[in-house]
Amino acid sequence: MAKISDAVISEILSKTDIVDLISEKVSLSKKGKSYFGLCPFHNEKTPSFSVEPERKIFNCFSCGEKGNAIGFLQKTENLSFIEAIENLADRANVSIDFTQYKKENPNKKFLDINQDAANFYKLYLSSTKQGIVAKEYLKNRGISDEVIDKFDIGLSSNEFDLLYKTLIEKGHLVSDLHDLGLVKESEKETIYDLFRERIIFPIVNEHGSVVGFSGRTYVDKKDGSPKYINSPQTIVFTKSNVLYNMNNAINEIKKNNRVVLFEGYMDVIAAYRANVKESVASMGTSLTVDQVRLMKKFTNNVTICYDGDPAGVEATERAIKLFEQAHMEIKIVLLPDKMDPDDYLKKYSAADLNKYINDSWIDKIEFAYRKSNMNIDFTKMLDIEHFKKIIFDLIKDSSNTIIESYINRLSEDTKVSSESIRQDFNQYTKRNIRNLRSRNTQQVKIDQKNSVAERHLVNYYIKDYKYVKSFNQEFGEMFYIDQVVRDIKMIVEDLHYLNLETSKESIILEEDLLNKLNPDQLHFYDKRVKYKMAELDDKEYRDLLGVIQDYQKHIVIQKLEEQIKNAPTMLEKIKLAEYRDVKIKEAKYGQR
Repeated sequence: MAKISDAVISEILSKTDIVDLISEKVSLSKKGKSYFGLCPFHNEKTPSFSVEPERKIFNCFSCGEKGNAIGFLQKTENLSFIEAIENLADRANVSIDFTQYKKENPNKKFLDINQDAANFYKLYLSSTKQGIVAKEYLKNRGISDEVIDKFDIGLSSNEFDLLYKTLIEKGHLVSDLHDLGLVKESEKETIYDLFRERIIFPIVNEHGSVVGFSGRTYVDKKDGSPKYINSPQTIVFTKSNVLYNMNNAINEIKKNNRVVLFEGYMDVIAAYRANVKESVASMGTSLTVDQVRLMKKFTNNVTICYDGDPAGVEATERAIKLFEQAHMEIKIVLLPDKMDPDDYLKKYSAADLNKYINDSWIDKIEFAYRKSNMNIDFTKMLDIEHFKKIIFDLIKDSSNTIIESYINRLSEDTKVSSESIRQDFNQYTKRNIRNLRSRNTQQVKIDQKNSVAERHLVNYYIKDYKYVKSFNQEFGEMFYIDQVVRDIKMIVEDLHYLNLETSKESIILEEDLLNKLNPDQLHFYDKRVKYKMAELDDKEYRDLLGVIQDYQKHIVIQKLEEQIKNAPTMLEKIKLAEYRDVKIKEAKYGQR
């Protein structure tokens, strides 16, 4: 792959009006020679994001994000380096053939097969007698031709191997069809279609490529087959990395600055019919970290609208924790009477569903209050005390108005005077402060040891990309004690990726790194990170990882101690204590 010359990049940047580009996403106002607005990369109320048209750069003085037009497009549009340059060249009317710079997708043949399969299913729905029956079913479900086209809904044949024969005739290999989960082999070594006589929902990734399928029954089957059959995990499809309808929703998410999360395909389609088009589905209740990251690329605001049944409520609670870890703003919509969005739409109108999603949301505190309230026996003092502690912990960092509001609600629900509850709350917060202080000395020592290891690891990240990959494989998106360390690591990773996209090597020049650091990061780098090291030492690197691993175990034990303290029953306390003891032994004897 050829490398784009610096001269070409400079020409494109010089012809790009960075103020116009950024103004498409950020409302800017001029102050002196610069323009200022609210940073698109983090939540803020006071503008700290500046654009300098003469230098053609942007810089956030708060979160530290900085760069040129290329970097801005990469971050806001989720584009590769080459894709961002191509976009800017088109804007600036710079004529360049980019084909020589692009890597061919190694999975292209698999994506082409999936697209051919999707085309087959769509054609079968629109042009066969079986399709007429399926369309009538969809029509009765309120799904119009416009919706069918929008979601590329199709139909699989009731024949044994029609898709298989069609794809083979197009020149595709049976081994590839098998690897994609489109066909299976019987005990008699006969090839047959996985999806037969089912409504087909193509699963499309955020780049617009069909990566898998879900098939739903639409006729009454007597063989006990499941309502839904999904593509297995394949070389192009990992369920945990994909959100249904993300390809259609991206622009709507950006426009409305929120994403609405549902459980399944029909929920998203119901929301679309209700004009809530920034909707995606996790395709079940097991939301993953990767799916959260995918949403966070495009917005920091999420509305969770899982089903109103007990499974949906539990899934909502798990989702809240994942979104909290990602520092996203959360709203929750609980549909009444254990309904899902499709059920709600059947009973009420599209306008009613739109209004309910937009206006009937609650925050995470209210959600936790309602959920906890459902499981409390208010005739039992222990239940009441447990309930109070849950709510105290939720509201302890809230405003006085919110605290007073929930104290009054607790009083009403528990039949205990508000003054008594207020005294209990004050004692609870004071006790937590004392406990925190008593743990501080030991915790500071542990934190400091981990912090030193984190700083030393930065040197390895800078000097060799293999250490970045090694760390990520072992820890993923771990929490860093030093926020600045985390930010520097992210900058280093970006530089590695940039170098790998433009050349075969990934060597970070200190000059390039320093240009990316904000003043706080520069000071941190000079004072606490930068030091002379003759050569990289794999043994030292493993020792540093050991410190991080030990710290992670310490955090796990801490969390278990907290869970034991708050466990509602003695049986749960015992089980948690046994598990904690196992983790303590693992930490003590260095099991990694």
